[in-house]
Amino acid sequence: MSNALKTAQNRLSALASTLTGGSSQVFPAFDDLPKVEGQPQGCIWGLFDTEGKKDEVGTLNLLTKDVVREASREITTGEHVQLDWCLENVQFPGFGRKPFEQKVVDLAPLGFSALDDEVYINTQSGSQWDSLKHFAHQKTGMYYNGLSHQEATKSVTNGIHNWCERGGIVGRGVLVDWLRWYEQKNGKEPPSPVSRHEIPAKELEETLKWQGTTTRPGDILLVRSGYVRWHNFASPEDRKRGTQDNSVAIGVQNSEETVRWLYDRHFAAVAGDTVAFEAWPPPMEAGWCLHEWLLVQWGTPIGEMWDLEELSKICEKNGRWSFFLTSAPLHVKGGVGSPPGAIAVF
Repeated sequence: MSNALKTAQNRLSALASTLTGGSSQVFPAFDDLPKVEGQPQGCIWGLFDTEGKKDEVGTLNLLTKDVVREASREITTGEHVQLDWCLENVQFPGFGRKPFEQKVVDLAPLGFSALDDEVYINTQSGSQWDSLKHFAHQKTGMYYNGLSHQEATKSVTNGIHNWCERGGIVGRGVLVDWLRWYEQKNGKEPPSPVSRHEIPAKELEETLKWQGTTTRPGDILLVRSGYVRWHNFASPEDRKRGTQDNSVAIGVQNSEETVRWLYDRHFAAVAGDTVAFEAWPPPMEAGWCLHEWLLVQWGTPIGEMWDLEELSKICEKNGRWSFFLTSAPLHVKGGVGSPPGAIAVF
């Protein structure tokens, strides 16, 4: 590690003392963050390091005991809904990924009237979390907090097991129901989820205001864009054309405005119902790929292809778009991705 990088990380670690004690987190302004060698302005590597130990969970550090206790106040009606799409979705995974497979094993030959089952999943082929070793800063091949691609291939550093060992992901979830807002505001069909439609930050903000929802540092942000709804009602032929044959999808706009909007709100994690959370493919040459910013620069987990349909209905019925959220990812050492095992509780 260079002296410049050590200096930047030491300065960030000094700033972190205001972040770990409770619910009143204070961050440096985006433009005041110390420069980290090789990374763009806005990188927070070292911010959550403690006693010389490099952090591996990023903004999940914002889910302090105080934040979780405050989030529990969201539970008032006892309603709850799981946010994992059934594992066989997506029916035709893109990017050459294998589809879900299940084999039911009959134990009768062993003298039992009983069944087991064996399943195969590619953790990127359905509802998922992306871990902090899933996607690197493409220019430098570096993952969150200075992990090189070479080291990532042979170590468990930044794996999902770190989330499990700190007790999973528990906090206040906020749904930005952009799809419902768009349809009611415009009175027309929304953009195709299998087009590269960008949802700008100003529309996320407008949706929050329309809902009457205020975000807090440490919230888990969910954005509904319509991808899961499209897939649920599409024919097999349309599904194949829109997923396996076409690596294009709706999502949050990849732009400086979005990056600064997300940074200023300091979410613990983000998720959506579309393929990549951000509009895909991102304009890599422009430097605003949200995977690079969220996963790499800040250590913010990204959830993709979550089923937000029933959640949207409950939020609309109750007139409230915030809730208690729990997620129990698969406990796999060095895990790169996982079904979320996510439940929203009202």
